[in-house]
Amino acid sequence: MLSNVLKVGDKIELKEIYHARLTTTNPKTYVSQVLDILDEYRMNIAVPIESGHLVPLEIGTRYEMSFLTTSGIYMCKCEVKNRLKQNNLYFLAISIISELKKDQRRQYFRLEKIIAMKYRPITEMERKLNSFIEKKAYKDDREKRIAFEKLDELAKVSYAATIVNVSGGGLKFTAEMEIAKDTLLYVHFTLDDMTDVEADAKVIGVANSVNKASLYEYRVEFVKIKKETREKIVRYVFSEERKQRHKENGL
Repeated sequence: MLSNVLKVGDKIELKEIYHARLTTTNPKTYVSQVLDILDEYRMNIAVPIESGHLVPLEIGTRYEMSFLTTSGIYMCKCEVKNRLKQNNLYFLAISIISELKKDQRRQYFRLEKIIAMKYRPITEMERKLNSFIEKKAYKDDREKRIAFEKLDELAKVSYAATIVNVSGGGLKFTAEMEIAKDTLLYVHFTLDDMTDVEADAKVIGVANSVNKASLYEYRVEFVKIKKETREKIVRYVFSEERKQRHKENGL
């Protein structure tokens, strides 16, 4: 039942799944918060905020709603029934229109968080050098040393970026450099708990930033990351969600 896994103050994600005028193949995802659970099928949620502005979702629009719990990620379908205002607070009345299920497709929940990051595109030369070293194809110690020196030189290349959300599966970031889809990147950043994250990631989405014309927005998925590092990110995301929830509830 909904009230057994979701409570007031919890963060939710809403991904648009149907609208008469919806033509994009990449429907937007909004972050909101539960304000009141009326019964097992109706609740009030906060109007999402994007770039500092309220996004008054249209009545009749349907969404795939997902949220994080200690036992995993749950999802269901919902529909916006009304847009309301009370005591200068704008909120949305929504109805649950499908069975609540544990989401087996998504392993990770995204945390909205601004984090400084460094990255570099992984070049063909770097891939060849890594393969050369891994296969121990060098003839002697001199060739081995030269290969490592060239790798060290390539590793000095670094560009600044800003993470806007992160999960155990990947992240979204903004950067000034234009990067093609499917490009492999080396990314390096540090979480607030001082966890150092290094990983290889693949660009799976590219868009112009809505906040600044000179920036690009990228979605990447981790393709090479240590298991323990991924687990630390997941724990960090859950911990930060819990802290934010307590802060918003005044606990």
